[in-house]
Amino acid sequence: MLKKISIRLRLTLVIVAVLTICCVILTLTLNISAVKFTHRLPSPIESSVLNTNSSDYMKQTEMILTGRMPSHETAWQIYHKESILYMLLTIIGGGIFAYIATGHALKPLNDLNEQVINRTVHNLSETMPVPPANDEIAGLTASFNTMTDRLNEAFLMQQRFSANAAHELRTPLTVLRTKLDVFRKKSTHPIDEYNALLATIEKQTSRLSGIVHNLLELTNIPENFDKEAFDLIDTLQDIVEELSPIAAEKKLSLQLLSDESRVLGNRDLLYHAFYNLVENAIKYNFQNGHVLIRSWSDPTQTTIQIVDTGIGIPEKFKKNIFEPFYRVDNSRSRNLGGAGLGLSIVKTIINMHDGEIHLTDNKGGGCCFEVTLKKN
Repeated sequence: MLKKISIRLRLTLVIVAVLTICCVILTLTLNISAVKFTHRLPSPIESSVLNTNSSDYMKQTEMILTGRMPSHETAWQIYHKESILYMLLTIIGGGIFAYIATGHALKPLNDLNEQVINRTVHNLSETMPVPPANDEIAGLTASFNTMTDRLNEAFLMQQRFSANAAHELRTPLTVLRTKLDVFRKKSTHPIDEYNALLATIEKQTSRLSGIVHNLLELTNIPENFDKEAFDLIDTLQDIVEELSPIAAEKKLSLQLLSDESRVLGNRDLLYHAFYNLVENAIKYNFQNGHVLIRSWSDPTQTTIQIVDTGIGIPEKFKKNIFEPFYRVDNSRSRNLGGAGLGLSIVKTIINMHDGEIHLTDNKGGGCCFEVTLKKN
């Protein structure tokens, strides 16, 4: 039953209950005190006897005999009834005042409720005004604004993901369909056209397979994985050795500077994350450029930096760079064979290790990806 009562009425009932208890206690106290006090006073007849020398003696005697001057008992009964009446009036008046006062005090909460009801996906970005009073309702409004900002960002990210994924999948399918339509328009084809069509089909299906593989990899990273303490330098050295031939093709220098850092985590997952970062540093670098991998430790964490002298990333794109299928330059990434999922996988792996990854600019041009991993 109480769940169906509004907060305003609940507060009013609580205030009325407290007010009733206080009034009853006060009334009982006053009545008891009044009884004790009246018993200490002389009766009207006694007072009249004491005042025999007074000029009002005859008048007082007449009032006592005719009943116009009440006795102590009668006066106490009148006082008792009036005190109860005043108590009831005080409770009723206090209840009405409490209902009005709580309505005024809860008005910001009612306003907040109306705004929450009217909030939809289309107006999540609108910020609700925070009441000037520094109270719980103001804190609740500020918290709700923070939540809607996060939800809005999540919806926008989901929209970008859907649009980018649809575009990424549609492009190879469009190429295949166009090639097949052109091929069907001719009744006969030389062997070169067959070979060209097969090469196109192989290239685009390979690209689709890569996208599907990366998507599955992104969604199938195990939540519960084995962790062990291992030397990070061994993992980084393996990555450098494996990617050195690719760096040599672009005439890049690949340098590793690492102390004897030990990290706690899954060796295979972290290998995959750092491999993607180093591979991107090579892929998006200039000829005769440089890639530096360095790591160091302090008592609480290990820091790893992958620094390149490549084309860099504009400031306005940095906050979205870790989103699935997000590209700074679609044509450039596509020509280099990227699907826009590598950094998303990297961030997912780092987050699962309770680590952080940040992107900054290299002072000499290019990018600097910095990863921090806790030691415990």
